[in-house]
Amino acid sequence: MLIRRITLSPRLAATASLVVGGGNIVDVGTDHAYLPAHLILTKKIPFAIASDVRRSPLDNARDTVIKYKLQNKVDLRLSDGLKEISPDEVEEIVFAGMGGTLIAEKLKECSWVKSKKHHFIFQPQSKAEDLREYLYSNGFRINKELAVSEGNRYYITFDAYYTGEIKPFTLSDCFIGELPQTLEAKAHLRNQLNRLEKKYNALRRREDKAEEVKSLEFLIEDIKGFIYG
Repeated sequence: MLIRRITLSPRLAATASLVVGGGNIVDVGTDHAYLPAHLILTKKIPFAIASDVRRSPLDNARDTVIKYKLQNKVDLRLSDGLKEISPDEVEEIVFAGMGGTLIAEKLKECSWVKSKKHHFIFQPQSKAEDLREYLYSNGFRINKELAVSEGNRYYITFDAYYTGEIKPFTLSDCFIGELPQTLEAKAHLRNQLNRLEKKYNALRRREDKAEEVKSLEFLIEDIKGFIYG
């Protein structure tokens, strides 16, 4: 009997909810390929490329593809970021499971990401501010952000489109983005606040760091305003 559904974890379910559907996707850093398999089984997308830079995750993905009999609907591909992906193969691009700094680096390495035909979904595991800074600096518009809890961790997921329009942004924009005023979003930012306050306390008496300290003061106040305002 063919199983027609995969129950996704909260963080992957949030990512799946931002997929528009109707076209092909690439899931960069796919690991077990649960996300593309779920999207195909629920008929949200017709085809997916499940890619990873290492063979071991692709072996895990192959097990999922075989289990759900999706050999003709999922292409398993060894790729460093988007280097082995053609822009005409996919409409939507998912980066989930890696740090925001690394995602930004992978986007920088790909010449075709600045295209209005593609829809991007991101779930940075850390340093989301670095990814948002790249997007804001390079003409991308963040559309919607979600925050979910899974175990003892909080995850954020957001989607973006390339518009070519670069608007002014602040350091606070990079940390807060378009997060909604939810308990999960506030808990995520509370973790960021703890990290920033430790950094601030370590630097505030150093004269050579006066400018950075001032920026941290404004950032900390803005995050507190979001959490407690």
